[in-house]
Amino acid sequence: MNEEVLKRYKHNSRMFFISYLFMGILSGIVNDTLITFLKQAQPTIVNSYTIYTGIATLLTAGLVAAIVKMGYKKILVAGGVVSIAGLILISFTRSWLSVSCITLVLILGLYLFDAVLPPFLTQYTTEEERDKVFSRTMYSNVAGMALASFTGGALIVWRFASRLGIAYDQAQALSTKTAEFTTVQNAAYISAHTDVFLIFVVIAVLGTIPLLLLREVKEDYAGHQDEKGKTKIDWRVLGNKYALLYLVYNGLIRFGASLIVPYFTIFLGTLGIDRATVSFLISLQTIAMVIFMMFSPWFSKKFGRVGAISLLSAISVPFMLIIGNGDKFGGMMVLAVGAGLFFRAGFMNAANPIVQSLPMEFVTKELRPAYSSVIFVSQAIVTILAGLFTAGFLFNENFLGDSGYRIAYYVTAVIYSIAIVILLTQFTRKFNRPQNENEEEVAS
Repeated sequence: MNEEVLKRYKHNSRMFFISYLFMGILSGIVNDTLITFLKQAQPTIVNSYTIYTGIATLLTAGLVAAIVKMGYKKILVAGGVVSIAGLILISFTRSWLSVSCITLVLILGLYLFDAVLPPFLTQYTTEEERDKVFSRTMYSNVAGMALASFTGGALIVWRFASRLGIAYDQAQALSTKTAEFTTVQNAAYISAHTDVFLIFVVIAVLGTIPLLLLREVKEDYAGHQDEKGKTKIDWRVLGNKYALLYLVYNGLIRFGASLIVPYFTIFLGTLGIDRATVSFLISLQTIAMVIFMMFSPWFSKKFGRVGAISLLSAISVPFMLIIGNGDKFGGMMVLAVGAGLFFRAGFMNAANPIVQSLPMEFVTKELRPAYSSVIFVSQAIVTILAGLFTAGFLFNENFLGDSGYRIAYYVTAVIYSIAIVILLTQFTRKFNRPQNENEEEVAS
């Protein structure tokens, strides 16, 4: 690699780092503020929120596949532009159809950055620098999410107080009783959310500008295609026992997480925790992700890859149940829920770097891109199924209603336990420790 190419690569990785930092802040707002906005403005949408995330994941997979023809720059800039448009448009419409489409657009815009990150940084980093650049970029993104989660709730309460003409403390206390809002209070609370969306349009713009400065050439992204110019997935990956079993394991984990993670802010609100405190607790769990991920290599070395994933997942289950039973702790509720959120997120995300790399051991090098695509699509399908389950039964007012948010933690605990058993019994002997020999052979 000559000096000029290396200079261009470093420039592009720096531009993506800056953009991804701002998009992390935007992710924090979407994951926190958008959920409570939908709960008040369009509750039917929030009950099926994971359907939207699933559809967005499928659309993202299609856009990522288009990189080989369009390039990284056009795809990423499009993600930034639709995020800006979504934040503006959602502030001026309340119809179900409009809010549904905008919600999908906002999720899609942010998911796109997460999906493009691995191939983009792999392309624009040297092997020696890759781990450091990956870690730094991911940590900065999560730190941005923590910042947004912390400030989002406070900004909502501030705007809520301003619109009602009351003190901040009064608005904060009132935000614990959203179910008892008058029509005027509900309108003010919804408008407070849209005020925050408009404030963060600036962040979306700042995240898009560096992408306009990317310097790419066709050789950076052009892939191998068939004679008709179409990129093909090699479905031989599904003939591998371990590749199939991992899809089952990953699907169970994804399904369980989809029942609780998108709805943290809503569930904590049903416990009577005020909106600003909810955002503070969510930001703490995001900080936990950063801290615990730093210890991922140690866990892997100490317990092996499969052992570390299984152990960390199992340890997270009791903390999950603490969150679900937070109101049982009386005056210590906020402390108990906060600790539960912190350690659940910490232990589960400590395993995340291992979870990302382990499945690539199940297939040969040339099949790894295809297997990554299959995993991505399977996650989308599972997420949509989870959304149908929550909308049709778990959170449906005709069945479990608000009590479903608590029951979801028990359901997820059972699902996680089943997934852990599958991982331990099927993968430990062959994949717990890296094998030096035959590393390019298909696991049979």
